[in-house]
Amino acid sequence: MAETVLITGASGGLGLEFARIFASRGCDLILAARSLDKLQAIAAQLSAKYQARGRDGAAENRSIHVDVIQADLSLESGARQLYDAVKALGRPVDQFVNNAGAGKAATTVDIDPEELLGLIHLDVTSYAMLCRYIGADMVRQGHGKILNVSSTTAFFPDPYFNIYGPSKAFVMSLTEAMRGELRGTGVTVTALCPGPVRTGWAERAGKAYPAMAADPAKVAMTGYRAMQAGRLYVIPGLGTAVGTHLLSLLPRPLRVQIGAWWQRAMIRKGR
Repeated sequence: MAETVLITGASGGLGLEFARIFASRGCDLILAARSLDKLQAIAAQLSAKYQARGRDGAAENRSIHVDVIQADLSLESGARQLYDAVKALGRPVDQFVNNAGAGKAATTVDIDPEELLGLIHLDVTSYAMLCRYIGADMVRQGHGKILNVSSTTAFFPDPYFNIYGPSKAFVMSLTEAMRGELRGTGVTVTALCPGPVRTGWAERAGKAYPAMAADPAKVAMTGYRAMQAGRLYVIPGLGTAVGTHLLSLLPRPLRVQIGAWWQRAMIRKGR
C-alpha cells in the first residue's frame, strides 16, 4: 500500500510544492486548505498524472488517491475539525507536513485584536494541536514523519510582524521538544526553516520580496529530503544558513535593531 501524506496549506505556495513532490513518489494525499475550489483542481491534476507506489517503491495498478478537506485553521476549533475529518476518511497518516500559516505587517500594539487572535490560532495553536493529534496516532501505529514548517525568524527577532516571528520560534522549540519525547517510537519530527520564499505569502502579509528570495520548489525539496532523513531541522540555501547562524552569534539587542531595520525596509517596498 502507498503511504498517505497529510499536507496543510496545500492550495498554493510550499504546500502545493510538497503535494507535487509526494505525488511524484506515488504517495496518496490528504490536502487541506481554506480554498476548496483550488484543492479540488489540484487533486484532479495530481491523481490524473501520478501512479501510486507501495512502500517498497513498486508501482500499483492505480492512480494516487487524493482527498481534499476544506479547513480554516485560524479558528480555535480548526485543528480539531480537520483532525476529525481526516479520521473520518479511515486512512492512517504516515507523513504529515504541518505547513499552513500566515503573517501580517503590523506592530503588536496596532494590529486588530481579532486578527491577531486568528493568527495565533493559525500559527501556534493549530500547529501544536495537529502535532498532538496526528503525532499520537503515529506513535500508536509505530511509525511516522512530521515536518513542521518554521522559518529563519525562529532564530532572531522579527519586529513589525507581531506574532509571526514568535510563532516560528515556538514551532522550532516544539519540534525540538517532540524530538526528545518521541525518541525510540518510530516517529521523527523535523523543522523546515526557510528564509524569504517566492510564494504569495509576502504580498498577503504586506511586504516586498528581497532579491535573494528562494524558489518554493527547491525549498520544498530540501524540506522533503530532511524529513525523509529524519533530521532535526534544515535551513535551505547555503547563504541563508550561514547568514542565519552568523546573525545568531550577535548580541540580542543588536539583532533586534537589525531585524527592525530590515522589516521596515521590506514593508516600505511592499506598499
